[in-house]
Amino acid sequence: MNCSVCGSSERNLLVNDTWALTGTACTHAACVQCLRQNIDDHLPRCREEQQLRVPCHAPGCRKALPQHLVLSASKAARELAAAIDEQRACPKPRICSFCLEQHPLLVNSSCGHEACETCWSQWAERQVQAAEADQHPRLCICCHPGCPSRVTTRLWREELACIPAAQRCAEMADLVDKEVVRVAHLVAPKPVGPTEPSPACPVCREHRMLIRDPGSMCDDHAACELCWARWAEGHLERCVEESAMVVRSLWPECGRNISDVLWQHLCSMSCELAELERRFVFRRHLQRNPLFPAAMQVNCPRRECVGLGYLGYDTVMCFICEHQWTPDGAVGESPPEVDAQEVMGVRVKRCPKCSEYIEKNGGCDHMTCCCTHEFYWTTLKPFRGGA
Repeated sequence: MNCSVCGSSERNLLVNDTWALTGTACTHAACVQCLRQNIDDHLPRCREEQQLRVPCHAPGCRKALPQHLVLSASKAARELAAAIDEQRACPKPRICSFCLEQHPLLVNSSCGHEACETCWSQWAERQVQAAEADQHPRLCICCHPGCPSRVTTRLWREELACIPAAQRCAEMADLVDKEVVRVAHLVAPKPVGPTEPSPACPVCREHRMLIRDPGSMCDDHAACELCWARWAEGHLERCVEESAMVVRSLWPECGRNISDVLWQHLCSMSCELAELERRFVFRRHLQRNPLFPAAMQVNCPRRECVGLGYLGYDTVMCFICEHQWTPDGAVGESPPEVDAQEVMGVRVKRCPKCSEYIEKNGGCDHMTCCCTHEFYWTTLKPFRGGA
């Protein structure tokens, strides 16, 4: 589809019938510049007739542009419509400080700076291009040089509703706001480059949200989430060896491990870290067992496991990987086997309730039959869940 005025085939054409809230409209399309020019050319007549009705820009078309499209595309049309409704004089256009032409100006309420619709639209396009180059959403700042204030989403969504680049800027602002809320407890208080909407990570040099360890006293030691996660993943082997979270800070001068708050946040981003933390949680649960104090606990001998088992019998089983081994200087003796039988070379026992043959090929002493009866394998006595 091409613009019915200049013939351009850009992708951001505004089609009349897609803006018709009621009734029908023609299917002609135009680019933003041609549409605004057509509206501006007919505003003097509309002012004289005290009626906002703009004909279609396509030659020979007798239909009018949808009112919603006219009001969305032109600030001057919105001011004229308000003046007609309130029966007052329409304000005179002022000179835009960028293009030096007379146009109604749009105000960024966060800082008070003004520019015309065309200049704001061009600024939005440049912001979107910069975000695409960074491959990361960015918070759009004011178009005035040196102003670090963000552009309000109201300006993008309401004042420039028909500009796709402006709508993309509003979407990026929403994404950044959600990201800030998600990492509010970790956001660096002094981001690199205070006038940049998305500071550069000092590690990967990408423009991303920077977070810091809340347990660190160094506010300047901040990096993006991805760099923190990669750094923590590089310490997985050491964490497994020590059966604890031992991830050093990204900055050697800190001389400390990262805090639990940062570790938990990184686990939400990395499947590998989350799986290790899941095993750590189970290990801590086993360590808190009042029936088996620390003196009765022994670490699993497998290097890749962080589990532990309980001493008391000749054979110990890891409760995480279920590996079984005989510890040095085993404590206690195994209880005698009860009613064990050998059927076709397999050592089995009968369920005390339904008499079904059961083979034990691993695991702890607690057994559950297919009839749902629970019992102890060694003694065949009923299992006591609270014991």
